[in-house]
Amino acid sequence: MRSHVFRRALLVLGLALVGPAAQGQEREPVKLGIIYTNTGPLAQLGIDMRDGALLYWSQIGHRAGGRRVEVLTESTGSNKPDEGLTKARKLVERDRTHILGGIIETPVAYALRPYVIEKKVPLMIMNAGADGLTQKQRSDYVFRCSFSNSQASHPLGEWAHKQGYRKMVLIASDFAAGHEHIGGVARTFVAAGGQVIQELYPPLGVPDFVPYLTQIRRDTDVVAVAIFGSDAMRFVGQYAEVGLKGKIPLIAKGGLTDESFLDRLGDPALGIILSYHWSAALELTENRRVREAFESKYKRPMNAPAEQGYLGSQMIARALEAVKGDVENLDAFLAALKKIEVEGPRGKVKLDAFHNPVQTVYVLRTERKGGVLQNVPIASYPNVSQFWTWSPEEFMAMPSYVDLKGKWAK
Repeated sequence: MRSHVFRRALLVLGLALVGPAAQGQEREPVKLGIIYTNTGPLAQLGIDMRDGALLYWSQIGHRAGGRRVEVLTESTGSNKPDEGLTKARKLVERDRTHILGGIIETPVAYALRPYVIEKKVPLMIMNAGADGLTQKQRSDYVFRCSFSNSQASHPLGEWAHKQGYRKMVLIASDFAAGHEHIGGVARTFVAAGGQVIQELYPPLGVPDFVPYLTQIRRDTDVVAVAIFGSDAMRFVGQYAEVGLKGKIPLIAKGGLTDESFLDRLGDPALGIILSYHWSAALELTENRRVREAFESKYKRPMNAPAEQGYLGSQMIARALEAVKGDVENLDAFLAALKKIEVEGPRGKVKLDAFHNPVQTVYVLRTERKGGVLQNVPIASYPNVSQFWTWSPEEFMAMPSYVDLKGKWAK
């Protein structure tokens, strides 16, 4: 009896000496910093991406790998690389975030690359499709859950040729993302035997597209477009206003009829063809569940950036689970991220060896169903990689889409 009491006293004394940490005191939270755009033509896309991420963390109780996760957010103006870099420095150096995420625009993503490599901070890009970041400029620290800019464009160019189109006009916002998005369409269309006869590049944020629309050659079979955000809203309406709707078919990289403003586009949107990795109309159980949760929480439609914020957070959480919350073990955490496969709202997603998603690309047509405008799937291309049908070495040996701007038209 006395020895039992003595042993118990020693145990109590030992716990008192080592302090509360040894008794299961929780570690400090994992900090995730989200950088998003909240002003300018891409503002709504940034806000939706942020809210998709926040929805995921709220659904899992802000915990992963047995550890609390604190999400910090910082906003920037549209297409401001210096501002994005400043916000990244604040999050990493002052707020001590372990992981960075978000990023809407390609130029901002490129600006952050050397910084996250220098600081050895994992970056999960949840939108910006900058091709080079998961190709020639890939890094151990840069991951992407969304797409490379030209990834969903490659199927669209091939699809257009199969519809019998032989002459194409390109229109894209005049910045790196626009050049990469439209370049993917042009490359596969030309490879299939089609001809690009004209290229037009309005500035990002241009208030009026009519001067560009009136230049479109009327002998084209199809117009291919890469324009996004509030710019896309104006473009779709003005395409109809100048009398082109119904005369020249319009195809686009997803985003031209984004779900965040699709209901406001009205009849001018009907019949537009898109290629994208997600649509609200996908008949997938997980898509329906997440979309209903998003719309219930935020009282507005879910769109692709919101889905990407959600799925990127899901990937981060899975990696944290794999390392039991030990994000400080950087090598183990990066290794876990590389292996992640998830069943997200868009379907099955895994990362290639360059940290970019391999996923289904859908061809969508904007239709009115049940009185509501929807981007309805009409075809699908499973397991699409950023390199399309080329090997990584073959693809990266070709000229970049940024360099090919102005060189497609013959």
